[in-house]
Amino acid sequence: MEKLETKLKLADLSSLQNIATRLSDDDLMKIGFRVVEDYETDKQSRSSWEAKMKQANKLALQIVEQKSTPWEGASNVKFPLLTIASLQFASRAYPALVKAPDLVKFRVQGRDPEGAKAARAGRISAHMSYQLLEQDEQWEEQHDRAFIALPILGCVFKKSYFDPVKGHNCSKTVLPMDLVVHYYAKSLEECERKTEVFQSSERIIRERQLKGLYVEHDLPPATQDTDAQADERQGTTPPANDTNRPRTILEQHAYLDLDGDGYPEPYVLTVDKESRKVFRIVNRFGEVVTEQSLKVDQLKVQIKDIATSLPQEGSEENLIAANRAEQTITMLKTQIERFELQAPKVLRIKAVEYYTKIPFIPAPDGGFYDLGFGALLGPLNDSVDTLINQLIDSGSLQNGSVGFIGKGARIKGGKVRFSPNEWKRVDVAGPTLRDALVPLPVNAPSPVLFNLLGLLVQYTERVSSVTEAMSGENPGQNTPAYNMSAMLEQGLQVFNGIFKRVYRSFRSELRKLYALNAIYLDEEEYFEYQDGDGNAYREDYKADVKDLVPAADPNAFSNKEKQMKAQMIAERSMMVPGYDKIKVEQRLLESMDVPDAAELFPTQQNQETGAIELVFQPGPDPEFQIKQLEEQRRTLDSQQRFQLQAQLTEAKIALIEVQIIEVMARAELAADTPELKRMELALDEMKDRRKNLLEMAKIDEERTARADKSVDGKPDNG
Repeated sequence: MEKLETKLKLADLSSLQNIATRLSDDDLMKIGFRVVEDYETDKQSRSSWEAKMKQANKLALQIVEQKSTPWEGASNVKFPLLTIASLQFASRAYPALVKAPDLVKFRVQGRDPEGAKAARAGRISAHMSYQLLEQDEQWEEQHDRAFIALPILGCVFKKSYFDPVKGHNCSKTVLPMDLVVHYYAKSLEECERKTEVFQSSERIIRERQLKGLYVEHDLPPATQDTDAQADERQGTTPPANDTNRPRTILEQHAYLDLDGDGYPEPYVLTVDKESRKVFRIVNRFGEVVTEQSLKVDQLKVQIKDIATSLPQEGSEENLIAANRAEQTITMLKTQIERFELQAPKVLRIKAVEYYTKIPFIPAPDGGFYDLGFGALLGPLNDSVDTLINQLIDSGSLQNGSVGFIGKGARIKGGKVRFSPNEWKRVDVAGPTLRDALVPLPVNAPSPVLFNLLGLLVQYTERVSSVTEAMSGENPGQNTPAYNMSAMLEQGLQVFNGIFKRVYRSFRSELRKLYALNAIYLDEEEYFEYQDGDGNAYREDYKADVKDLVPAADPNAFSNKEKQMKAQMIAERSMMVPGYDKIKVEQRLLESMDVPDAAELFPTQQNQETGAIELVFQPGPDPEFQIKQLEEQRRTLDSQQRFQLQAQLTEAKIALIEVQIIEVMARAELAADTPELKRMELALDEMKDRRKNLLEMAKIDEERTARADKSVDGKPDNG
C-alpha cells in the first residue's frame, strides 16, 4: 500500500473509537481500495477449495440435479452417507459439550483456607454461564449451527467480541466460506490478514452511523451482488429488483502503519465492498512492547531488589545504608518518569484475536483448512452414487420395453403408448408383426456392481465411524452386553479425538470472552441466573485465565461413558474413605443429565470456612433403623424369657424354703440339733440365690430401657 499522509500518535490510535474520523479522504480511499483488492486476491487463491466445499454442501443437503446422460431424466440418487455421518457427530457433540446450566467452570488452585478463591470461582462460573446462555441469547443456537457445519466443511470459526450496540459480549459462528484467509496463513494468530464477509441492511448501517461507530458516506444504491446465488435447497433465487437489498460488508483484520514509524500495527477495517468506502477503523492492540517499557521494567526490578535487601535492624550503619538505598530508588523513579514521557519506540504489538477455529481433522499436509467428511467421504459418496444410479438405470431399461420396429409392422409413426387393458388395431398379420418387433438386448442389473456397492458403503462407515450399533440399530441377535459396550467404545474413538479438539477450541473461546470481561465489564454487575441473584466484579477477571475451562468432560464423549465413570466413583466412595460425598453425588446427577439437579440436591457455602455443605441434613438410615428394631425385638424376647425363667426359679426357691422351714420345725421338736443346723444353712443359701436373681433382673431391666432410648433417636452413652 502507498504511504499514508496522516500520521497519528500511538496513544491516539489506542483510544479512538473510530480512527477513520481522523484520516484524510485520500487515505481512506487508499485503504478502501487496498482492502477490497486483498480480499479478491485471497478469495481467488482458494477458488478450488470453495468449489469442493459447495459440492460437499450439495451432497450433505441431498440436492438432486437433473441428468441428461445416459438419457434425459436418468436416475440421480444422492446416497446420504455424508448426511448420516454429519448428523451422528452433531447429535453427540452438541449435548456433550453444551452442559447447561453449568457451562463454565473456574478451577481453584492452591491453598484456600478462607474460601476466597472458591467464592471468586463460583462467581466467575455462574456469571459466564449466564452470559452465554441468557445474556447472549444467540450463543447456543450459533454453537448448534457450528456442530452441524463442522463435520461437512472440516472447520468453522467462532467470533468473540464486545458489541457496543448491544452493550455486552457476543459470540457468533462464522462459516469458512465467509472468512477469507490469506493464502500463506498457517494459523489464525499468525496470518497477515483475514476478511469476514457479511450482509448488512441500510437501516443497521444508519444506526451505527448515528451512534458514531461508522463514518457517514454518500453510498450508491446497492446492486445485485455477483456472489449471490440461487438457494437450491430452498428453491429460491435473489430478486432482480429489491429496494431493501442488503449491502456486502468486508471486515478485514490487517496491519497498517498509521503512526509512520515503519512498523505496521494491527487494526480492524470495515469497508463497503461495492463502493470501497471505509466505515470504521479500530485498533486491536493487545500487549504493546516498547523500548521504553523494557527499560522501565528493568528499573522496577532493580527497585524491588533494593527494597527487599534493606536491613531490618536500626543500627547506625543500617540507617546509612537505608538512606543510600532511598536515594538510589528516588533516582531510579526519576529515570522511569523520564522514559514514560518519551515518545514510545514500538518493538512489538500483540494483536487481539477475535476468531477461534474449531477443527475437525487437521490437514496432514499442514494446510490451513482442516479435513471434514465432505473431503474424506466426497469421492466415496460419488462412487456409491454412480453405482446406485447404474443399477437403477439398468433395471429401468430391463423393466421397460425398448427395441426396433421393422417396416412390415405398418404402425403409424410417433410414440406408441399403452394403457392398462388396452389393445390397438394394426393393419398387419400377427406373425408378421411379431417378426417386425425386435427388442433391444439389455443386461440385468449386475450382482458384481451390487457387491461392490456394499463394499464401498462398508468402508465409508468405517471412515465416519457410523456403524449399525453407533446409529442405534441391533448388529445381531444374542450379542452379549459386554461385547456391545466394547464395540461402542471402540467405535467412539474417532469421535473422541475430534471432541477433544472441539473442547480445546471451546476453551479458547471462553478465554477470549474472559479477557473481554476484564476490559468491558462494570466494576460490579448483578444478574439473575437459575432463579437466584448473583454478582460479579471486574476484579474477578484479573485472575489467571488458565484456570478457566468448560464444564464438560473432555474424556467422555457419550452419556454412557459419563454415567459409567460417575457410578464407579460412587461405588469407590462407599468402600474407600476420603471422598467428598457431596461432589460425588453432584457428579452422578450431572452424568445423568438430571434437570434442576441443584433443586433436588441443594448445597450451600459455609460463610466461615468456605466449605460446601448440604442444605438439608441427611436423616437416619432406614436400613440401620430396621436392624436396630430387629435387635431390640430380640433383646425384648430374651428379656421376657429370662423373666419367665426367673419367676419359675423364684417359685421353686420359695417352695424349697417352705419345705426347709417345715423340716426345721420338726427337727426343733425332735431336738435334732445337727439337722437343724443343716437346714439353717440351706435356708441361707436359698436367700442368697433369691438376692442374686433379683439383681440380675434389675440389670436386665436397665439394659432394656437403654435400648428403648436408642431406638427413639437418643444416644446411648451407657
